[in-house]
Amino acid sequence: MPASQTAAQPIRLLIVDDHPLFRQGVRLYLDVIPDIQVVGEASNGEDALTLFAQNTVDVVLLDLQMPGMDGIEVTRRILALNDQTRVLILTSFGGWDRVYAALKVGAAGYVLKDAEPEELVAAIRAVAAGGSFLSDHATAQLLHHLAARPSAEAAEGQLTEPLSEREREVLGLIARGQSNREIAEYLFLSETTVKTHVANILQKLNVKSRTQAALYAMRNQLTE
Repeated sequence: MPASQTAAQPIRLLIVDDHPLFRQGVRLYLDVIPDIQVVGEASNGEDALTLFAQNTVDVVLLDLQMPGMDGIEVTRRILALNDQTRVLILTSFGGWDRVYAALKVGAAGYVLKDAEPEELVAAIRAVAAGGSFLSDHATAQLLHHLAARPSAEAAEGQLTEPLSEREREVLGLIARGQSNREIAEYLFLSETTVKTHVANILQKLNVKSRTQAALYAMRNQLTE
């Protein structure tokens, strides 16, 4: 869970999308969810960064394809300002290079624009808690895309040394979207121990984020 968020306060959300009807529709739905507080809306990357600087934000719900500054650059800049913020990518089918690029710079997950509202809420809650969220339908397409381009990702998601049995357990739970706290409770470990396992997993897989690690686990059928 981000340091700025406690169990008693709602998830502070910034919506960034260049389509007003879509953006307002999402806000209308989320405004009635008690544990989510929409703190602002932006139609482009520049406005998003301005609002981000003016508000305390736990999760940024971010469209990838916008005029001007795209979602990948917005993700990079937001996380450079505050690496505790969680970025959840909004995407449509296709454009998987851009989705993966956003994950590489630190996005915590992605959800399809035509997802059911309940799935969007689940995704926001999952990433706010420190986990990841990979839309089932989108993940199948993304993994297919990556499999078709092995040379492009040859140096990423490859084991540099074997995972221990415990690390494999932790990786499987990461792939299920669980946060460090949830993994610690499930495995009866301290959260500090889980953080150490996660750091070791990322190093051994040669990836930067738990979301990339989750994709590796799915690709290699290490999920439970």
